[in-house]
Amino acid sequence: MLWSGLTSRGLIPESPLFIDEFLNGYEWKKGEKKTINATRYIDLLEQVVPAMEQLFPDNDYIFQDDTSRIHRTPPVLKFVEENMPQRIDINDQAVKMDDVWPIENLWSIIRNDLSKYEFNSLHDVKQRIIDIWKNFCEEKCVKMIDSISKRLKAVVRKQGQRITKRDY
Repeated sequence: MLWSGLTSRGLIPESPLFIDEFLNGYEWKKGEKKTINATRYIDLLEQVVPAMEQLFPDNDYIFQDDTSRIHRTPPVLKFVEENMPQRIDINDQAVKMDDVWPIENLWSIIRNDLSKYEFNSLHDVKQRIIDIWKNFCEEKCVKMIDSISKRLKAVVRKQGQRITKRDY
């Protein structure tokens, strides 16, 4: 699993944030399942905020995450409110807006690329993801961000039904 932000100025962070590696930074009881909870998600966001501030020194960005329950816990909402300049209100988000959010396109690009290869190890998969990441240009990010308004209009035209690239 990965965490990423897609902005008009490139991907955040500069290298993919692999969740399994992130979780290795915690102490776990033997047999305990390594999972993200609200506290760990805040810890992850604390790593991301400096990268956002570097890319957007004037704080002229809108933070958007998916509708995972962990992202909607009071501590996470408080952290985001205190550390992110703007956020799309959680009450204005549909449960599944993957047709609209460009980050889903990034995941699709990564999945499609990975499907072309046979890997011998998780390390090899991660290395390929890093290579994709490093070659994902800012121009592509800009095009994806700029497509959001077209995607939203297509969702309205299709009365909330799923959209494809042909629709926008």
